[in-house]
Amino acid sequence: MIRRLALVLVLAASTAQAQPLDLDAIAKQPGTEVIRNGDKVEIKRGGVTVIIDKDGETSIDHSGKAVLCYWNMAVVLKIAADLCYPSEFPQLRQMLDEQINAANTFIAANSLRPISKADLEKSIEERKAKAAAGIKAAGLPPEQNRVCRQQREDELIPLNAELEKYRQEFKDALAVPRPPARNPCI
Repeated sequence: MIRRLALVLVLAASTAQAQPLDLDAIAKQPGTEVIRNGDKVEIKRGGVTVIIDKDGETSIDHSGKAVLCYWNMAVVLKIAADLCYPSEFPQLRQMLDEQINAANTFIAANSLRPISKADLEKSIEERKAKAAAGIKAAGLPPEQNRVCRQQREDELIPLNAELEKYRQEFKDALAVPRPPARNPCI
């Protein structure tokens, strides 16, 4: 449903990647498999595979419900609704608030590297401030701002029309404890 947005997402949760993993402690967690093969490490838990190698880290949620993808989309949409259309979409903005809070709790509880809800909330506020500065610099009202108009037409209006469907998709994404993954991003 959130098509084009997935192509331009910036995942703020990557700040946690700088911390090294304690693979021995992770391997002791119930339902977790750690496979070491030279410089490559695979961590499997709850349908998620995290691959760490010399090129970086990739996380794949085989359920198709990548939590970091859902979280990032909710953050982007909430920022767009708040900054571009603050007097519109009250139910959508409330739902996005609830989902972001639930996702922050999930991410903090299930990340392989320690990250707190406060860290996630801080990254959201930084992103919102950067977006606000960009909108202010453009100096156009929302109805003339290309990014605001595009978000409104492509994402906010369709999501607002299907609140219950989107609410259920997000709830389903958070139903199974597992490492938050970025891929696949819908």
